[in-house]
Amino acid sequence: MKRLQSALDFIEGISRQSDVDAMLEQLRRVVGRFGFESFLLTGVPDPGRRIDGYIMLSGWNQNWLERYVAEDYVQVDPIARRLQTATDPFVWSEVMEGQTLSDPARRVMTEASDIGMKDGLCVPLCDLDGRRSVLSLAARTIDLDPADKGVLHLVGMYAQNRIREMVEARREAAESRSVLSPRERECLQWTAAGKTSWEIAAILHLSQSTTDGYIASATRKLGATNRTQAVAVGIRRGLIQ
Repeated sequence: MKRLQSALDFIEGISRQSDVDAMLEQLRRVVGRFGFESFLLTGVPDPGRRIDGYIMLSGWNQNWLERYVAEDYVQVDPIARRLQTATDPFVWSEVMEGQTLSDPARRVMTEASDIGMKDGLCVPLCDLDGRRSVLSLAARTIDLDPADKGVLHLVGMYAQNRIREMVEARREAAESRSVLSPRERECLQWTAAGKTSWEIAAILHLSQSTTDGYIASATRKLGATNRTQAVAVGIRRGLIQ
């Protein structure tokens, strides 16, 4: 029951989360309730592609992460290969049982085991755009029932969706900053503070018509229909406070 409640608290909390590091710690705490000591939330690269640009949140040992990326282990990792076709959560040891591994694949699993990642659970995920990702959880031993796997599936889905939203918001903010001029952002900021065009003009030592022009231009660039909506879009994208 405590595991379920911690997962529900996590799901509720991340809907308001905008800080990646804080979300990383929240996810670390909730998977820890299920006995997992490390995790990786990442997109699933197509065969032949490196994993570098797909990683969303890493709770792996930093040295192991750097080695995994540098050696391009995703190409020989048997768990990564299984993810190319998996749709349901699976335990590493269960899918590895009876398999004959190549020397490179065995080396990956041995090195992971040496740092405590002896077994794990992979939770395959898919977003509305069809992009595939996974919440990969690792521990020395695993003690889960079917209900736990379902709960962790929910945790992974919500974490993935929130990270995608945060990345998209940052991208929009970066694009908007490159589009809006400093004066447009300044006028929009004063508008958000409740100032009229006349007041903004006096503060910035501009004419009222020039001030209106800056606000109208910012509104148009942000795809808004009026200055009130432009302020809302600016706040959402992190352009103004």
